[in-house]
Amino acid sequence: MLKLSSSLLSLCDLSSLWIYENLTKILRVGEEGGNTCFGLTMRMHRELVKLGYTPKLLLGHKRHIKNAHCALSITDNGTELFLDPGYLIFDPLPIPPNIPQLTKTTFPLQPNWVRLEREGDNLCLWTGVANEPAKFRFYFPLQGCTMQEFNLAWEESYTGESMKYLVFNKLDKKTSTQYYYQNGKLLIRTPTGSTQQKIEAAKLSEMFGLNRELLIKSSASLQI
Repeated sequence: MLKLSSSLLSLCDLSSLWIYENLTKILRVGEEGGNTCFGLTMRMHRELVKLGYTPKLLLGHKRHIKNAHCALSITDNGTELFLDPGYLIFDPLPIPPNIPQLTKTTFPLQPNWVRLEREGDNLCLWTGVANEPAKFRFYFPLQGCTMQEFNLAWEESYTGESMKYLVFNKLDKKTSTQYYYQNGKLLIRTPTGSTQQKIEAAKLSEMFGLNRELLIKSSASLQI
């Protein structure tokens, strides 16, 4: 049975309240660099350092797109763990060993289950939902990257396609419900399925805890 420190588990419970949003990043508001994967990962990094860990920064790549995502790994009680707050994975997941027959592990998280696959020095992230096959998301070189490399990828992310439209994403762990907004539509995903609906911009502020004035400011130039 996996045994993790109580301080780490408490941090993961707290981080599950974090919301992914690119509004503050697009408008360059605040000093955190937005609450996208880079901002949330760096926030987790700082909290882990406070707890005495030495977190490793991981850059995530798609098959043909480099530095599309990021995450972290740490070692706790002798177990190497994967942490990905930017993808709303708030549970510390054991990284499979590089041993034949043991390179894949599926975690029955809700509403999105996760599979980690070890391919030599790379870790592949797959996710799935009810009644649908798993989808490959990213691969992460497990040797990690330097802080300088991470910050460079972070700065380059400001020119990406995702900076042209608003994305908000949050997970309610108590009800295992995900709320994902993009291009005027809200996706609500539960363990039994998902629904999609249009939503007024005014309701986004309350649902995702966003600044109403910033939403109004962004609506003139972005897809909202």
